[in-house]
Amino acid sequence: MQEEVYRINYEIEDSYWWFVARNKIILELTLLLTDLKSGETVLDVGCGTGGFSAMISKKFNVICLDNSSLALDFCARRGLKNLYLGTLENFNPPEKDVRAVFLLDVIEHIEDDQSVLNKAYNLLCSGGWIVVTVPAYQWLWSRHDEIHMHKRRYTKLQLKKLLEGEKFQIRFISYFNFFLFFPAVVKRLLVKRKNSEIVEPIEPVGEGLNEIFKKIFLFEKKLLPKLKFPFGLSIVGIAKKE
Repeated sequence: MQEEVYRINYEIEDSYWWFVARNKIILELTLLLTDLKSGETVLDVGCGTGGFSAMISKKFNVICLDNSSLALDFCARRGLKNLYLGTLENFNPPEKDVRAVFLLDVIEHIEDDQSVLNKAYNLLCSGGWIVVTVPAYQWLWSRHDEIHMHKRRYTKLQLKKLLEGEKFQIRFISYFNFFLFFPAVVKRLLVKRKNSEIVEPIEPVGEGLNEIFKKIFLFEKKLLPKLKFPFGLSIVGIAKKE
């Protein structure tokens, strides 16, 4: 199933509404809330097939790290160069001054999420940044989480405690994917009631609906970080190593 997930992600990552909107929102928040400068070194942990890495490589020197050689093969197809196979626990960066670590929808896959944040903290240079996204609310657990081999979902308070547990200074933390929250919850409840959850790694949508979802989700880029959403399907945290 993992091989199928990577293949599908690579094929649709540049057009599917969720990937496109999430990546643009995270980049926008990073540019607005951190002091990262063009050309500085950043580490994309669990980079997958490289969609986000490819986007930010236009501005930063990106190191791609993943524990799947297949995922890194797809990264290479995108023209990404600094590719490393392994996990954060056993990774020694080729460059000392790593100014930011991105953990985008990664720590929910790991049994000991606190240890991963600890490794990220120790790896970062002084004044470095961490950007984390996770899926929200354990009560939204579904077959989708199982297919993607998640260990858990989070609340904002749980993510906040994890970051503060490593002495990160939180710059911003909020739920996001807010406007599509209620439709997604209703759909998930209906699917559970019918006992017929989807088994596809990525739920297919038509071209028209994909564009609608993309515009709705991307609208949040105009609102964040001016406000914090009270709930949403995901959570984003941005914090600094003082």
